[in-house]
Amino acid sequence: MEIILLILIYVFIMIYKLKNKTKKQKNIFSIMYIHLCGVAYVTILPIDFTLDPKWLYHESISVDYGNIIPFEDLIKNRRGAKKGIILNIIMTIPFGFILSMMVGNIKFIKVMFSTFILSLSIELIQLIMTIFLLNHRSFDVTDLITNTLGGIIGFIAYKLINTKGFIDNLLEIKKS
Repeated sequence: MEIILLILIYVFIMIYKLKNKTKKQKNIFSIMYIHLCGVAYVTILPIDFTLDPKWLYHESISVDYGNIIPFEDLIKNRRGAKKGIILNIIMTIPFGFILSMMVGNIKFIKVMFSTFILSLSIELIQLIMTIFLLNHRSFDVTDLITNTLGGIIGFIAYKLINTKGFIDNLLEIKKS
């Protein structure tokens, strides 16, 4: 169900919002859209659209709504903490990289802020889903930090690789 909705959103945007854009802009948008769909897939999908408040009849279930202590799992040496940190960084490296391609001469602070807002949105959706649907995800400040770091790394990677316009030239679509 979600895949159909994501495809419809993509088609709508391509037809109505990007119809006058260049092929390069459409290509970069498509890459970003695919990346964001992948991020949504690993962080919030599937969504239980029934909005069934399971907590009403599962009062015995203990729910931890979130973690506001940075790197608490790592400090307490919990299983999977290092892996989670690495995966959160890796997940948003493409976001910082692609955003830099989309905007061109984007400032560091804008990439950092945009990545933070993306991460905060994901964490808040996870928190809401946990509270109302008893999903197994929760708000974690460590994720905010590591996701933002990933976006920053993506920005730096783009700046290093694109020093001579390499990526910009690679993405140009030549007309035959």
